[in-house]
Amino acid sequence: MKNKIKTSLRKIKEQFGTRSSKVGSYSFLLTVLVLAILITVNVALNFFPDRYVQKDLTANQLYSLSSQSKVLLGTVEEDITIYWVVTSGNEDEYVEKLLHNYEDYCDRITVEKKDPDLNPDFTNAYTDETIYNNSIIVECGDKYRYISYEDIYETSGYSYYSSYISSVNIQKESPVNLVYKEDSGYCYSDAYTYYLKDGEEYKNLDNDNTKSTFTALTEFSWEECVDYHADASEMKSYGLDDPDAEVTVSYTDEDGEEQEFIYELAFVDESYYARIQDSRMVYRVSQEVYDTAENASYNELKPNEVILLDWDTVDSIDIESDGNLYTVNLESRGDDEYTYTFGGEEISFADVLEELSSVTTAEDLEKQPELGDNKEELVLTFHRNTDDYTAVELIFYQYDGSYCIPVLDGVQLDCVSREDVISLKEAINSVILDSENGE
Repeated sequence: MKNKIKTSLRKIKEQFGTRSSKVGSYSFLLTVLVLAILITVNVALNFFPDRYVQKDLTANQLYSLSSQSKVLLGTVEEDITIYWVVTSGNEDEYVEKLLHNYEDYCDRITVEKKDPDLNPDFTNAYTDETIYNNSIIVECGDKYRYISYEDIYETSGYSYYSSYISSVNIQKESPVNLVYKEDSGYCYSDAYTYYLKDGEEYKNLDNDNTKSTFTALTEFSWEECVDYHADASEMKSYGLDDPDAEVTVSYTDEDGEEQEFIYELAFVDESYYARIQDSRMVYRVSQEVYDTAENASYNELKPNEVILLDWDTVDSIDIESDGNLYTVNLESRGDDEYTYTFGGEEISFADVLEELSSVTTAEDLEKQPELGDNKEELVLTFHRNTDDYTAVELIFYQYDGSYCIPVLDGVQLDCVSREDVISLKEAINSVILDSENGE
């Protein structure tokens, strides 16, 4: 019996499930194939991070080899034979084209197709496992490795890291295009980094909720491969002939190149299915992935705070309350510490800004009221030391005894609790009164 290589696939996958694996969506196939080749010729794993193969199966280069993979294949110094075990008519196009690309590029590699119907005893010398079509055996001298087709397509999930993702575009009945960009200038505050792009308009979104959406749609498990080679009629049975959602993830790879990854989602017979665009492989995914894509919308992801400012950008605040006008000046002392003055005297105003930050939209209103001839309850104007949005105005209008309607720079927001606004007014009045009384 030949000397069987005992390095397990699970151990290899664990070694490659590190932070360097930012775009593992297509690389799982090549990771296994190339690792099998390199292990066979005793190339150490720590010299082969999977970033070298992650480009080989990108959406626009399904069967091409990345330059890094070519470099690695160029290091092969011994003759290698890859036996492709498959019956006629059941060839997997991904495996076929990739194997032949390796063979064409590296003259040390030879691919031989073995039909188990014609050679029923061929695999006995290598494994006693059940043989699946499109499995491979990699052999070099007296060393060999059997890799089942099921293992080639086994994925524990793929992971992007949100800092590299520029957008998640979801095509569905009500499409949304979610964008990540720091220091964008798309709205009054650069504290926002996530936006919904609507034509040429960008609407700021809640950072935490949208980040969770990005995570759910880009860091999930492809749980079970239910079909490796689905035809058109089988795709229909999974709902993927007309998917409920098509998700396009746009990202920048570590070489600074823009890339896209596209997958489709469907719900049929209490199961959630997904496939990479144009692939014939169908997976089950979690309800969370499906629901996140289906429910993503501006209403679901819009901010719940009425205002979010970097106070370093604010020089002064004009306050209009009950017919009175006050101006509070701010001066940064660094490390998020500020000196506040009113009428030339230093005041304690940090608690007021904390109170303002705690004013959030009410969640118990089924329908938002329309703003009419409502009375102003409180007006705050923030004067800023920025090139854009040099003045930001926030007005709270009375609605009824329970709610106020906030309007930020002319845009009506969802209602807030009137109790919160009254509490904010009382905090302001307390500071101003103490200052006027010399306290």
